[in-house]
Amino acid sequence: MKYLSFIVLIALFFSCKRDKLDINVSKVDVTVTTTRVDELLFEKDPGTYSSNLEKIKTDHRGFFDLYSNYVLKIGTFETPGFETYLKSFISDSVISRVADSVHFVFNDFRKTEKQIAEGFKHYKTYFPYRPIPKVYTFISGFNQSIITGDSVVGIGLDKYLGADCVFYNYLGIPQYKSATMTPQKIVPDLFYALFITEFPYRDSIDNLLSNMIYQGKALYFVEAMCPSLPDSVIAGYSPKQIKWCKQNEASMWTFLVEQKQLYDIERLTLQRYTGDAPFTNTFSNESPGKTGNWIGWRIIQSFMKKNPEVTLPQLLEITNAQDILSRSGYFPE
Repeated sequence: MKYLSFIVLIALFFSCKRDKLDINVSKVDVTVTTTRVDELLFEKDPGTYSSNLEKIKTDHRGFFDLYSNYVLKIGTFETPGFETYLKSFISDSVISRVADSVHFVFNDFRKTEKQIAEGFKHYKTYFPYRPIPKVYTFISGFNQSIITGDSVVGIGLDKYLGADCVFYNYLGIPQYKSATMTPQKIVPDLFYALFITEFPYRDSIDNLLSNMIYQGKALYFVEAMCPSLPDSVIAGYSPKQIKWCKQNEASMWTFLVEQKQLYDIERLTLQRYTGDAPFTNTFSNESPGKTGNWIGWRIIQSFMKKNPEVTLPQLLEITNAQDILSRSGYFPE
């Protein structure tokens, strides 16, 4: 009976963990149709290039100006020499090989598109008056993963070709970064970028705690949009790293408190705990980077569990990190 009770408790833990976020969105009317700008530009039939470019200019000008100006950095259609620069990018031998790889990996984008639509159904439920952005895909020359603009979001597919992609090795991208450059990261990265755009950092105090809480909100937002995703995919960690964080959560928190790190305003301290890195050097080489973000996420989860009357939009309006920590009851053991 004790063994059975233990199994029941484990089952309850995993089934209840996201009850507040696991909402029924089956009747929410959201349709996502992705415009494959990468395919329009890198169409194998050279006879379609002019008509495809005209289609982009006529139907997708807002996004393409964002893409060409800020990702490719060649200006817009009005920029002198623009089409020459664009053709030079498209005809580059390396970029052409990249386009072939993108086509191979993402020939069928329907599964990812469906996941994006599910995420936007949750977004529409929580934020009914915010517009659903149009979705585009592009090739960035390894410059950008996700870009956002006025009611548009773009996905740089060449940044999601898989951890073992030969191009990433050629470019010298560290393994801890390429490990997250997979198709599975597209959806959480998209909603993380949407959060950063729609809900910018607004805390009046720029210390470690406020940054941890902000990043914790970002991860909780992604969790709310994508409740079926495992923690590892949301956080960009391996399952082994998630396990390490859970096993060492109490000791990490104790260190931050005892060493008075939470209210440190030094950029180096903020970077150490919330910035991209192979590991957090004050903890262990086995730790992942950005452990401060993960702890911030755990604080937000604790806060929302402790304050069930608070909705997601209301949470995002709270800009006092200390208030959130105090009301969270967060105390890992």
